[in-house]
Amino acid sequence: MGESRFIFMTKQKQTALNSYFGVKQYKLYDWVNINLKKDELIPEKHQDPIENTEKSKIVSKDHDNIYSLMKPVCPSCNSKKYVKHGFNQKLILIKGMEPFKIRLQRYKCKNCDGYYQTHLDNILKQNSTYNNEIKEYPSIINALQRISLRNISKIIELDWNKRPSPQSIKNWLSKTIKNRNNNTKRDYSGYYNYDEQYVKINGKWMFRLALFDVKNNILVKEKIEEKLNPQTVKSFLKKIRDKIHIIAITTDNKPYYRNIMDKLRIKHQLCIFHLKKELNTKIKRIKRKNKLNKEEIEQIKNIKNLIFEIIDSKNYNESKKLFNKLKKEINNHSSSFIKFINKKFLKNFNRYTNYLKDRNITKTSNKIENYFRNTLPKGIKRIFKTKKGLKEQLTLQKEKWETKQKNKKTSTKN
Repeated sequence: MGESRFIFMTKQKQTALNSYFGVKQYKLYDWVNINLKKDELIPEKHQDPIENTEKSKIVSKDHDNIYSLMKPVCPSCNSKKYVKHGFNQKLILIKGMEPFKIRLQRYKCKNCDGYYQTHLDNILKQNSTYNNEIKEYPSIINALQRISLRNISKIIELDWNKRPSPQSIKNWLSKTIKNRNNNTKRDYSGYYNYDEQYVKINGKWMFRLALFDVKNNILVKEKIEEKLNPQTVKSFLKKIRDKIHIIAITTDNKPYYRNIMDKLRIKHQLCIFHLKKELNTKIKRIKRKNKLNKEEIEQIKNIKNLIFEIIDSKNYNESKKLFNKLKKEINNHSSSFIKFINKKFLKNFNRYTNYLKDRNITKTSNKIENYFRNTLPKGIKRIFKTKKGLKEQLTLQKEKWETKQKNKKTSTKN
């Protein structure tokens, strides 16, 4: 048999020269984990991230484009003792320019063994690829017109040559608008519309409660509730009343609204459009169910027209005269229609005519219904899976609505 050609490694540990590792590390630069040959210096055409004179007192740049702290201090223990520990690369995005990379010096604290690095907070926050200018851009686009998140990311790519994800844009929108709303102080008029809108979340019907300023044409407050009852509505309005001044609220004709407004001592206007609609519906049902002669039909029409005259009067005194006339006409009648009129209109005459005493009060709840149609149309109010998703959508639409109102005001002034 020939000799074995297998060579076995010895298990015996042997020391090696320290200088050998030092030289090898210096030559290969392994620990930085980048390929230096492929990294180019920042060309002169690129904007220097530390152009700001105030920032340049804190950060300096060497010939290898490594940004270093002038006086490094450990953020954990405030120690000034450190060793340099390589650097990280950071992508810089500037409008109208190709993205480029810079190098940020890393440090190791001798006191607590913690790590930290140079930060350029004036253009880029820690752990972020995109600066504030980019993050605020989607809210500007959203305010102008309805564009999908994916298309907003494409628009950003045209200017900054990098496309953020739709989820990032959604997060930026929510955060930007939330911060803006927190910093904005609004003066409300005291005259409002209140209403609810049905919304479906993950197959379950819920309710969108909202109070709308009719003079400034903006939303005051909205809330998503799983159940709708008098206590829910009262609690919602009471919390708002404790924070802002409420003079009058116009609502539709749900019976329990009257008790709520009386308990909260708020002047209450009932929507006259809803009253007209209910009267016409009631008359159609009576005609369909009962065989009425011409005289009875004519009488019902006359009463209906008189009620319309009352609620459409030019002033309160005129409406009061017509109201007294109506009471005389129906005194001698006891039909189902007259009972309906007594219950629906006669007992609530003042609630239908408050707008004649104060012209700032709106006689219909059309404004809030228009707001509902614009911010949450019928086609999309059933597609949401979570409350959070719906709230984010409503916040975005509110921002868009308010921007439109501001533009209208400026255009009318000009």
